[in-house]
Amino acid sequence: MTCVNRILAVALAALPSLALAQPSSGQASVAAETLFREGKKLMQDGKLAEACDKLAASDRIEASVGTLLNLADCREKNGQLATAWATFLRAASLARTNGDTSRETEAHRRASVLEPQLAYLTISVPQASLVDNLVIKRNDEAIDRALWNQGVPVDVGTYEVSGQAPGHEPWSTRVQVTANGSRTSVEVPRFKQLKDLAPATATPAATTPEQHDGDDDESHPVASSPGLFSTQRIAALATAGVGFAGIAGGIAFGLEANSLESQANAICPMSACADSHALDLNHRAHNDALISNIAFGVGGAAIVTGAVLWLLGAPDQTAEHVGVVPVVGKGVAGLAFGRSF
Repeated sequence: MTCVNRILAVALAALPSLALAQPSSGQASVAAETLFREGKKLMQDGKLAEACDKLAASDRIEASVGTLLNLADCREKNGQLATAWATFLRAASLARTNGDTSRETEAHRRASVLEPQLAYLTISVPQASLVDNLVIKRNDEAIDRALWNQGVPVDVGTYEVSGQAPGHEPWSTRVQVTANGSRTSVEVPRFKQLKDLAPATATPAATTPEQHDGDDDESHPVASSPGLFSTQRIAALATAGVGFAGIAGGIAFGLEANSLESQANAICPMSACADSHALDLNHRAHNDALISNIAFGVGGAAIVTGAVLWLLGAPDQTAEHVGVVPVVGKGVAGLAFGRSF
Protein backbone atom coordinates (compact mmCIF):
# COMPACT_ATOMS: atom_id res chain seq x y z
CA MET A 1 0.00 0.00 0.00
CA THR A 2 2.91 2.36 -0.70
CA CYS A 3 1.85 3.62 -4.13
CA VAL A 4 -0.25 6.49 -2.69
CA ASN A 5 2.88 8.21 -1.36
CA ARG A 6 4.49 7.81 -4.78
CA ILE A 7 1.47 9.28 -6.58
CA LEU A 8 1.49 12.28 -4.23
CA ALA A 9 5.21 12.78 -4.75
CA VAL A 10 4.78 12.72 -8.53
CA ALA A 11 1.94 15.24 -8.32
CA LEU A 12 4.04 17.65 -6.26
CA ALA A 13 6.99 17.29 -8.60
CA ALA A 14 4.78 18.16 -11.59
CA LEU A 15 4.80 21.85 -10.68
CA PRO A 16 8.05 23.47 -11.86
CA SER A 17 7.89 26.26 -9.28
CA LEU A 18 7.50 23.84 -6.39
CA ALA A 19 9.60 20.91 -7.52
CA LEU A 20 12.81 19.97 -5.76
CA ALA A 21 15.68 18.13 -7.36
CA GLN A 22 15.39 14.42 -6.68
CA PRO A 23 18.48 12.23 -6.38
CA SER A 24 19.07 9.62 -9.04
CA SER A 25 18.72 5.96 -8.11
CA GLY A 26 22.49 5.70 -7.71
CA GLN A 27 22.63 8.80 -5.52
CA ALA A 28 19.66 7.52 -3.48
CA SER A 29 21.46 4.22 -2.82
CA VAL A 30 24.57 6.05 -1.65
CA ALA A 31 22.56 8.36 0.62
CA ALA A 32 20.55 5.46 2.06
CA GLU A 33 23.70 3.42 2.74
CA THR A 34 25.42 6.40 4.38
CA LEU A 35 22.48 7.02 6.70
CA PHE A 36 22.24 3.30 7.46
CA ARG A 37 25.87 3.14 8.56
CA GLU A 38 25.53 6.29 10.65
CA GLY A 39 22.46 4.80 12.33
CA LYS A 40 24.28 1.54 13.13
CA LYS A 41 27.20 3.50 14.61
CA LEU A 42 24.88 5.60 16.77
CA MET A 43 23.16 2.43 18.02
CA GLN A 44 26.52 1.01 19.07
CA ASP A 45 27.23 4.28 20.92
CA GLY A 46 23.90 4.00 22.76
CA LYS A 47 22.38 7.08 21.07
CA LEU A 48 19.13 5.34 20.25
CA ALA A 49 16.88 8.29 19.39
CA GLU A 50 19.41 9.70 16.90
CA ALA A 51 20.11 6.23 15.52
CA CYS A 52 16.42 5.57 14.88
CA ASP A 53 16.08 8.89 13.05
CA LYS A 54 19.02 8.03 10.75
CA LEU A 55 17.69 4.55 10.00
CA ALA A 56 14.19 5.92 9.36
CA ALA A 57 15.64 8.46 6.92
CA SER A 58 17.55 5.67 5.15
CA ASP A 59 14.31 3.67 4.85
CA ARG A 60 12.46 6.66 3.37
CA ILE A 61 15.11 7.06 0.68
CA GLU A 62 15.44 3.38 -0.20
CA ALA A 63 13.56 0.64 1.65
CA SER A 64 15.24 -2.70 2.27
CA VAL A 65 14.62 -5.65 4.56
CA GLY A 66 17.93 -5.12 6.34
CA THR A 67 17.19 -1.46 7.04
CA LEU A 68 13.69 -2.26 8.32
CA LEU A 69 14.96 -5.01 10.64
CA ASN A 70 17.60 -2.69 12.11
CA LEU A 71 15.09 0.16 12.40
CA ALA A 72 12.60 -2.11 14.19
CA ASP A 73 15.36 -3.33 16.54
CA CYS A 74 16.29 0.31 17.27
CA ARG A 75 12.67 1.25 18.01
CA GLU A 76 12.34 -1.72 20.35
CA LYS A 77 15.49 -0.79 22.27
CA ASN A 78 14.25 2.80 22.46
CA GLY A 79 11.00 1.63 24.10
CA GLN A 80 8.79 2.34 21.08
CA LEU A 81 7.27 -1.12 21.03
CA ALA A 82 4.20 -0.37 18.89
CA THR A 83 6.33 1.27 16.20
CA ALA A 84 8.85 -1.58 16.40
CA TRP A 85 6.07 -4.18 16.06
CA ALA A 86 4.64 -2.49 12.95
CA THR A 87 8.13 -2.13 11.45
CA PHE A 88 8.93 -5.82 11.96
CA LEU A 89 5.70 -6.66 10.13
CA ARG A 90 6.72 -4.35 7.27
CA ALA A 91 10.08 -6.11 7.12
CA ALA A 92 8.34 -9.50 6.99
CA SER A 93 6.08 -8.35 4.16
CA LEU A 94 9.02 -6.99 2.12
CA ALA A 95 11.07 -10.15 2.78
CA ARG A 96 8.19 -12.31 1.52
CA THR A 97 7.98 -10.17 -1.63
CA ASN A 98 11.73 -10.65 -2.14
CA GLY A 99 11.52 -14.41 -1.50
CA ASP A 100 13.75 -14.07 1.60
CA THR A 101 12.16 -16.79 3.74
CA SER A 102 14.67 -16.76 6.59
CA ARG A 103 14.37 -13.04 7.28
CA GLU A 104 10.58 -13.17 6.84
CA THR A 105 10.45 -15.82 9.56
CA GLU A 106 12.74 -13.83 11.85
CA ALA A 107 10.72 -10.63 11.41
CA HIS A 108 7.48 -12.46 12.25
CA ARG A 109 9.13 -14.02 15.31
CA ARG A 110 10.29 -10.65 16.63
CA ALA A 111 6.84 -9.12 16.04
CA SER A 112 5.16 -12.01 17.87
CA VAL A 113 7.43 -11.51 20.89
CA LEU A 114 6.44 -7.82 21.07
CA GLU A 115 2.69 -8.24 20.57
CA PRO A 116 1.80 -9.21 24.21
CA GLN A 117 3.77 -6.18 25.45
CA LEU A 118 1.99 -3.56 23.34
CA ALA A 119 0.18 -0.60 24.92
CA TYR A 120 -3.27 0.22 23.55
CA LEU A 121 -5.16 3.51 23.41
CA THR A 122 -8.93 3.50 22.92
CA ILE A 123 -10.76 6.66 21.84
CA SER A 124 -14.38 6.11 22.87
CA VAL A 125 -17.02 8.11 21.01
CA PRO A 126 -20.44 7.44 22.60
CA GLN A 127 -23.64 7.83 20.62
CA ALA A 128 -24.51 11.06 22.44
CA SER A 129 -21.27 12.65 21.18
CA LEU A 130 -21.85 11.89 17.50
CA VAL A 131 -22.56 14.98 15.38
CA ASP A 132 -22.44 15.56 11.64
CA ASN A 133 -18.97 15.81 10.08
CA LEU A 134 -17.21 15.04 13.37
CA VAL A 135 -13.43 14.72 13.05
CA ILE A 136 -11.39 13.05 15.80
CA LYS A 137 -7.61 13.51 15.81
CA ARG A 138 -4.69 12.05 17.74
CA ASN A 139 -1.69 14.39 17.70
CA ASP A 140 -3.19 16.28 14.73
CA GLU A 141 -3.68 13.07 12.70
CA ALA A 142 -7.29 12.29 11.79
CA ILE A 143 -8.48 8.91 13.10
CA ASP A 144 -10.71 6.89 10.80
CA ARG A 145 -14.17 6.13 12.22
CA ALA A 146 -13.42 2.41 12.00
CA LEU A 147 -10.74 2.90 14.68
CA TRP A 148 -13.06 4.68 17.11
CA ASN A 149 -14.12 2.67 20.17
CA GLN A 150 -11.35 0.08 19.80
CA GLY A 151 -7.84 -0.31 21.15
CA VAL A 152 -5.04 0.76 18.80
CA PRO A 153 -1.36 -0.07 19.55
CA VAL A 154 0.62 3.05 20.47
CA ASP A 155 4.02 3.87 21.90
CA VAL A 156 4.33 5.00 25.51
CA GLY A 157 3.99 8.78 25.75
CA THR A 158 1.60 11.73 25.88
CA TYR A 159 -1.07 12.16 23.21
CA GLU A 160 -3.41 15.04 22.43
CA VAL A 161 -6.87 13.82 21.47
CA SER A 162 -9.14 16.44 19.89
CA GLY A 163 -12.46 16.68 18.12
CA GLN A 164 -14.23 19.29 16.04
CA ALA A 165 -17.40 19.61 13.99
CA PRO A 166 -19.06 22.50 12.14
CA GLY A 167 -21.27 24.60 14.40
CA HIS A 168 -19.82 23.15 17.61
CA GLU A 169 -17.12 24.17 20.06
CA PRO A 170 -13.87 22.27 19.53
CA TRP A 171 -12.64 19.94 22.27
CA SER A 172 -9.24 18.52 23.19
CA THR A 173 -7.53 16.73 26.04
CA ARG A 174 -4.18 15.13 26.81
CA VAL A 175 -3.87 11.49 27.73
CA GLN A 176 -0.79 9.73 29.09
CA VAL A 177 0.06 6.16 28.07
CA THR A 178 2.33 5.28 30.95
CA ALA A 179 3.59 1.76 30.35
CA ASN A 180 3.95 -0.94 27.74
CA GLY A 181 1.32 -3.62 28.11
CA SER A 182 -1.21 -1.10 29.48
CA ARG A 183 -4.64 -0.23 28.15
CA THR A 184 -5.69 3.43 28.26
CA SER A 185 -9.02 4.92 27.24
CA VAL A 186 -10.33 8.45 26.69
CA GLU A 187 -13.98 9.33 26.11
CA VAL A 188 -15.06 12.10 23.77
CA PRO A 189 -17.68 14.28 25.51
CA ARG A 190 -20.84 15.71 24.06
CA PHE A 191 -20.02 18.76 21.93
CA LYS A 192 -21.46 22.15 22.81
CA GLN A 193 -23.29 23.90 20.03
CA LEU A 194 -22.05 27.36 19.06
CA LYS A 195 -24.43 30.29 19.38
CA ASP A 196 -24.82 32.66 16.47
CA LEU A 197 -23.24 35.81 17.92
CA ALA A 198 -22.57 37.55 14.60
CA PRO A 199 -24.18 41.06 14.76
CA ALA A 200 -26.49 42.06 11.98
CA THR A 201 -24.67 44.12 9.38
CA ALA A 202 -26.25 47.52 8.94
CA THR A 203 -27.02 48.45 5.38
CA PRO A 204 -25.47 51.83 4.63
CA ALA A 205 -27.96 54.50 3.63
CA ALA A 206 -28.02 55.20 -0.06
CA THR A 207 -26.62 58.58 -0.98
CA THR A 208 -28.76 60.81 -3.09
CA PRO A 209 -27.53 63.23 -5.74
CA GLU A 210 -26.91 66.72 -4.45
CA GLN A 211 -29.85 69.02 -5.16
CA HIS A 212 -28.94 72.38 -6.69
CA ASP A 213 -31.02 75.44 -5.96
CA GLY A 214 -30.57 78.93 -7.27
CA ASP A 215 -29.75 80.39 -10.60
CA ASP A 216 -26.52 78.54 -11.35
CA ASP A 217 -26.74 77.80 -15.09
CA GLU A 218 -23.35 76.04 -15.30
CA SER A 219 -23.22 72.37 -16.18
CA HIS A 220 -21.34 70.04 -13.82
CA PRO A 221 -19.72 67.01 -15.45
CA VAL A 222 -19.40 64.01 -13.12
CA ALA A 223 -15.88 62.63 -13.62
CA SER A 224 -15.31 58.90 -13.64
CA SER A 225 -11.95 57.47 -12.61
CA PRO A 226 -10.19 55.23 -15.11
CA GLY A 227 -10.02 51.51 -14.37
CA LEU A 228 -6.86 50.26 -12.68
CA PHE A 229 -6.84 46.95 -14.55
CA SER A 230 -7.52 45.96 -18.09
CA THR A 231 -10.18 43.35 -18.81
CA GLN A 232 -7.43 40.90 -19.68
CA ARG A 233 -5.69 41.44 -16.34
CA ILE A 234 -8.94 40.92 -14.44
CA ALA A 235 -9.32 37.63 -16.30
CA ALA A 236 -5.70 36.82 -15.38
CA LEU A 237 -6.39 37.31 -11.67
CA ALA A 238 -9.52 35.14 -11.85
CA THR A 239 -7.64 32.39 -13.68
CA ALA A 240 -4.75 32.49 -11.21
CA GLY A 241 -7.25 32.28 -8.34
CA VAL A 242 -8.67 29.10 -9.84
CA GLY A 243 -5.12 27.77 -10.14
CA PHE A 244 -4.23 28.40 -6.51
CA ALA A 245 -7.53 26.84 -5.45
CA GLY A 246 -6.60 23.77 -7.51
CA ILE A 247 -3.18 23.58 -5.83
CA ALA A 248 -4.79 23.87 -2.38
CA GLY A 249 -7.28 21.16 -3.27
CA GLY A 250 -4.50 18.93 -4.57
CA ILE A 251 -2.55 19.29 -1.32
CA ALA A 252 -5.67 18.60 0.77
CA PHE A 253 -6.60 15.45 -1.17
CA GLY A 254 -2.96 14.31 -1.16
CA LEU A 255 -2.69 14.63 2.62
CA GLU A 256 -6.01 12.85 3.07
CA ALA A 257 -4.80 10.03 0.80
CA ASN A 258 -1.64 9.68 2.86
CA SER A 259 -3.67 9.60 6.11
CA LEU A 260 -6.03 6.92 4.75
CA GLU A 261 -3.11 4.79 3.63
CA SER A 262 -1.48 5.06 7.08
CA GLN A 263 -4.72 3.95 8.70
CA ALA A 264 -4.99 1.03 6.29
CA ASN A 265 -1.42 0.00 7.12
CA ALA A 266 -2.17 0.24 10.85
CA ILE A 267 -5.05 -2.22 10.45
CA CYS A 268 -3.33 -4.50 7.98
CA PRO A 269 0.42 -3.89 7.50
CA MET A 270 0.84 -6.97 5.34
CA SER A 271 1.04 -6.57 1.56
CA ALA A 272 -1.60 -9.30 1.15
CA CYS A 273 -4.64 -8.26 3.15
CA ALA A 274 -8.11 -9.73 3.45
CA ASP A 275 -9.51 -7.13 5.87
CA SER A 276 -12.43 -5.46 4.09
CA HIS A 277 -12.10 -2.16 5.92
CA ALA A 278 -8.36 -1.93 5.24
CA LEU A 279 -9.05 -2.61 1.56
CA ASP A 280 -11.74 0.08 1.55
CA LEU A 281 -9.36 2.60 3.15
CA ASN A 282 -6.71 1.73 0.60
CA HIS A 283 -9.22 2.15 -2.25
CA ARG A 284 -10.28 5.56 -0.92
CA ALA A 285 -6.62 6.55 -0.57
CA HIS A 286 -6.00 5.72 -4.24
CA ASN A 287 -9.06 7.73 -5.33
CA ASP A 288 -7.99 10.76 -3.27
CA ALA A 289 -4.46 10.51 -4.66
CA LEU A 290 -5.84 10.48 -8.22
CA ILE A 291 -7.98 13.55 -7.51
CA SER A 292 -4.91 15.24 -5.98
CA ASN A 293 -2.90 14.51 -9.10
CA ILE A 294 -5.58 15.99 -11.36
CA ALA A 295 -6.02 19.07 -9.14
CA PHE A 296 -2.28 19.77 -9.22
CA GLY A 297 -2.23 19.54 -13.02
CA VAL A 298 -5.27 21.78 -13.51
CA GLY A 299 -4.06 24.26 -10.88
CA GLY A 300 -0.58 24.49 -12.36
CA ALA A 301 -1.96 25.07 -15.85
CA ALA A 302 -4.34 27.78 -14.59
CA ILE A 303 -1.54 29.62 -12.79
CA VAL A 304 0.65 29.60 -15.92
CA THR A 305 -2.29 30.81 -18.04
CA GLY A 306 -3.04 33.59 -15.55
CA ALA A 307 0.60 34.74 -15.62
CA VAL A 308 0.57 34.91 -19.42
CA LEU A 309 -2.71 36.86 -19.47
CA TRP A 310 -1.32 39.30 -16.89
CA LEU A 311 1.80 40.00 -18.95
CA LEU A 312 -0.16 40.42 -22.18
CA GLY A 313 -2.90 42.53 -20.61
CA ALA A 314 -0.84 45.55 -19.50
CA PRO A 315 -2.84 48.73 -20.22
CA ASP A 316 -1.41 51.03 -22.89
CA GLN A 317 -0.71 54.33 -21.09
CA THR A 318 -0.09 56.23 -24.35
CA ALA A 319 -3.31 55.26 -26.12
CA GLU A 320 -6.07 57.79 -26.66
CA HIS A 321 -9.12 57.17 -24.49
CA VAL A 322 -12.58 58.41 -25.36
CA GLY A 323 -15.20 58.33 -22.59
CA VAL A 324 -18.82 59.27 -22.04
CA VAL A 325 -19.46 61.56 -19.04
CA PRO A 326 -22.93 62.41 -17.69
CA VAL A 327 -23.63 66.16 -17.39
CA VAL A 328 -25.99 67.45 -14.69
CA GLY A 329 -27.05 71.10 -14.28
CA LYS A 330 -30.02 73.38 -13.95
CA GLY A 331 -32.33 72.60 -16.79
CA VAL A 332 -29.66 70.43 -18.39
CA ALA A 333 -29.34 66.67 -18.48
CA GLY A 334 -27.35 64.87 -21.11
CA LEU A 335 -24.09 63.16 -22.09
CA ALA A 336 -20.75 64.73 -22.85
CA PHE A 337 -18.02 63.00 -24.87
CA GLY A 338 -14.53 63.55 -23.56
CA ARG A 339 -11.09 62.64 -24.89
CA SER A 340 -7.95 61.98 -22.88
CA PHE A 341 -4.38 61.22 -23.95
